[in-house]
Amino acid sequence: MKTWLVNKHGSPDKVMNMGERSLPDISAGQIHIKVAAVGIGLPDVMMCRGTYAYSPPFPFTPGQEVVGTVLAIGEGVSAKVGDRVATVTAFYDGYGGFAEHAIAVGDETLFQVPDMMADAEAATFIIPYHTAWIGLVTRAQLQAKETLLVLGGSGGSGSAAIQLGRALGAKVIAVAGGAEKAESCKSFGAHEVIDHTQTDFVDEVKRLTAGQGANVIYDPVGGESFTRALGCIAMEGRILPIGFASGSWGQADTQLLVIKNCSVVGTIANLNDRQRMLDIHQQLLSLYGAGKIRSIVDHTVPFEQIPSALVDLEARRVKGKVVAVM
Repeated sequence: MKTWLVNKHGSPDKVMNMGERSLPDISAGQIHIKVAAVGIGLPDVMMCRGTYAYSPPFPFTPGQEVVGTVLAIGEGVSAKVGDRVATVTAFYDGYGGFAEHAIAVGDETLFQVPDMMADAEAATFIIPYHTAWIGLVTRAQLQAKETLLVLGGSGGSGSAAIQLGRALGAKVIAVAGGAEKAESCKSFGAHEVIDHTQTDFVDEVKRLTAGQGANVIYDPVGGESFTRALGCIAMEGRILPIGFASGSWGQADTQLLVIKNCSVVGTIANLNDRQRMLDIHQQLLSLYGAGKIRSIVDHTVPFEQIPSALVDLEARRVKGKVVAVM
């Protein structure tokens, strides 16, 4: 099969090479997927550069989230050959979705795709929306009429949080860099948008909330943005460290947490409970079917252009998500 292989660490356009590779034989709990579309994300860039938490041995194939057809299954898998599914790949073992075929491990991250959802949308739905639901609903227990602040609002994670927060009845304030990205946040449904290149977002959040601050802060950026965001958190607020697009996780001032009686609430899109994950998926599909949320696909690219798409993503020239279509 055709696949993109990483043989050393560096910029994606320098270290990714098109090659031929065979998948290993399917073992118990594994699923062989014929890839129709694959989401392109910042973790893929980090894998190429060697800065991601999961770094498989060389050569490896990145690509975390795919939609495709089940070709073969191992023992103990409930999916059937021929099913159209969205899933998270075995990228951490080096068999990700930047290939004609990929491996998924177990039912835990395998979900049926409704006919109404196109491949490009399905390939960017699970990770952003499951993370947003677990963060906002399960972990932060966001309530209607509370104020939700979304950092990195124009990205794939941020755009999902904006839409879900609005669907849940929160007042959503988004932060983005530049007029074009700020306008994108408005199109995603943010009630207010702060362009951090023009104004201090901490001061602006305080102004927009009459000094009360944000009840919940959704942060896929990390670093200094996380630390500064604690300056505009409300009493008994909750800040969710989702990711570290800045390159580092944020640090919290324990004294401030005590003074504000607020919480840092860890979030990852895995509850280790299959039925709960299926329930979450169904509730998200209901919102999708009602038109309250959608996958934000900035554009699609052919398989051959994945490395250049990763370069654009790293340079922050993308709003929402980019998808490679086979």
